[in-house]
Amino acid sequence: MLTEEKEDYLKAILTHNGDHSFVSNKTLSQYLNIKPPSVSEMVNRLEKSGFVKTKPYKGVQLSEEGLTYTLDIIKRHRLLELFLIKILEYNWEEVHQEAEVLEHKVSHLFVERLDKLLDYPITCPHGGIIPRDNQYKEIYTTNLLSFEAGDEVTIKRVRDRTELLVYLTSKDILIDEQIKIVNKDDTNKVIMVQKEDKITVLSYDNAMHIYAEK
Repeated sequence: MLTEEKEDYLKAILTHNGDHSFVSNKTLSQYLNIKPPSVSEMVNRLEKSGFVKTKPYKGVQLSEEGLTYTLDIIKRHRLLELFLIKILEYNWEEVHQEAEVLEHKVSHLFVERLDKLLDYPITCPHGGIIPRDNQYKEIYTTNLLSFEAGDEVTIKRVRDRTELLVYLTSKDILIDEQIKIVNKDDTNKVIMVQKEDKITVLSYDNAMHIYAEK
């Protein structure tokens, strides 16, 4: 297995569509909060190991081997999240950080047994797809900003942003819950949603990380 640091780089590259396009070192530097020279050094190491390919003035992209490895990391992470919630009764806002630690420690055998124990789930507790056989495109990709006032939608996926998850929990807005879009305020960049008799205000930034279906 690669070091935790290298695995975090691979995940960051995939997060920025590095499966099919090149990601600049500047983007990785800002996302990982690591100085550009250190990013360049790590990218060179990953390239020498065959996990990425680079192109001058374009950046870095995952190789086929790198993509397969990265999807395995994500699978481990999301299965661990599900295990922590279903078996150990964690809350959905607690599991991300725990899974971040554990994903670097568990063996392939452990992951296979965990997958079987959980009956080969399709999605993680946050609605993200669990990669299998290089099938990894998210099922739910329509964020709340895509809907209009008056639309009634069902929450299907939320990105792993702890503060957002804590806030949604406090408002009793969880996966598979139905809400109504009450208003979109373009001036103040907020969207108001309603569940039963409660109104919740979300920034446009947070709304972009919540995905739903009509």
